[in-house]
Amino acid sequence: MTAAEGALPQWAYALGPPTASAVMRSRLEDFHVEELPLVEASGEGNHLWLELEKRGANTDWVAGQLARAAGIPRRDVGYAGMKDRHGVTRQWFSVSLQEASDSDWERWSISDVVVLRARRHTRKLKRGALRGNRFRLVLRDLADPAGDLEDRLEAVCALGVPNYFGPQRFGHGGRNVASAARWLESGGRLPRNKRSIYLSAARSFLFNEVLSSRVEAGNWNRIIDGDIALLDGSRSVFSCQMPDDV
Repeated sequence: MTAAEGALPQWAYALGPPTASAVMRSRLEDFHVEELPLVEASGEGNHLWLELEKRGANTDWVAGQLARAAGIPRRDVGYAGMKDRHGVTRQWFSVSLQEASDSDWERWSISDVVVLRARRHTRKLKRGALRGNRFRLVLRDLADPAGDLEDRLEAVCALGVPNYFGPQRFGHGGRNVASAARWLESGGRLPRNKRSIYLSAARSFLFNEVLSSRVEAGNWNRIIDGDIALLDGSRSVFSCQMPDDV
């Protein structure tokens, strides 16, 4: 991993370096994320599922606050995915009430967090239990000196975009990648949440490295021999074996 010192590389552009500019996420309200759950809570069970709207708060901190409010260990709080701190995000958490000292969620108070929905379920919310996320991003002070923004947008509509993981996945200045590299080289035990963050940063960094090489080769948006594909509309994953040219 070449980002061992914390600096992230400049990964390849599919349409060349950007020519337009804008101010992104200058306010919390400029970035909205809404989770799309994979399953709906049944209404019965010992796990309380909560849809929360949080402002300027990271997922792990909110999970810790929920555990403290319910009087349970942190491990008994679940969520499907991490959400950025810098924005207004709606996401689901689960709280095990089996051994909770306070199960009255309406009395819980967490700074900058609002409960939108509450429903019981038989199981803890697991990582990855999402259909996806819905985003809304506001751009301010847009400038297009080259006048090619419309052409680029048309190219994106036709070709798609190489979906790199963004810098928030890697920590400030790529520090999580550097920490992951040191941990993978030296070993040792880590708290569960740190281990999850470092593994996520390492996997995402390697994904970006492979995608960048594919962008440079010009084959990033088509299947090549040996690719792992996901069947559209399902969770079926399979290896693509392409026929030889004759």
